[in-house]
Amino acid sequence: MLITSFFSLALLGTSPAQAGSGVAHDVIPVQLDAASTPGPKFDAARCRGIADLSSKAQPMFQQKENGEWECSYLLDYTETGHTPSVFIQIRGVEPGRWSSFRLKLNFGSILSRQALGGRAASIVYTLIGDQTPLRELGVTLAGGRDFELLFNGMSIKYKQERFDKTRFNLSGTNAPNPTKETTEQ
Repeated sequence: MLITSFFSLALLGTSPAQAGSGVAHDVIPVQLDAASTPGPKFDAARCRGIADLSSKAQPMFQQKENGEWECSYLLDYTETGHTPSVFIQIRGVEPGRWSSFRLKLNFGSILSRQALGGRAASIVYTLIGDQTPLRELGVTLAGGRDFELLFNGMSIKYKQERFDKTRFNLSGTNAPNPTKETTEQ
């Protein structure tokens, strides 16, 4: 099935000094013609699947009786003089479908930027599928450039934490599925 979707990409690219300066950000509208390949259902097995085999830590999956769930995981990468890490939190309000995610990246050296950027990108692709406007996401994340992306009912935002050039937050939301009531109106 061929789907045409429109999205806006705002590459903020601001330095901490520019952050409060009121500088306008470029918004680049782009049309994407690609087959829609949504990510697979997310469940406890998929949560366990994001584990790094070199780490003793394991992802934790919790599900409530009302169908809400959360997958969380902290990966520390030992490095001389640095403590790079990525914290992963994926939530859903119905079984099998994620509604939001947050990845907190704490970069160390240039090498850890590449490793953590690639790791974070693979998790995002697991959630949103591979036919997306997010090309070379790992490189973009490692580059440390803020951005905001809207497409196919999803919003993804990457932003440096205030006053710390080594910490970034990557977050995303997924619009809820239309219910039978809203589609009949």
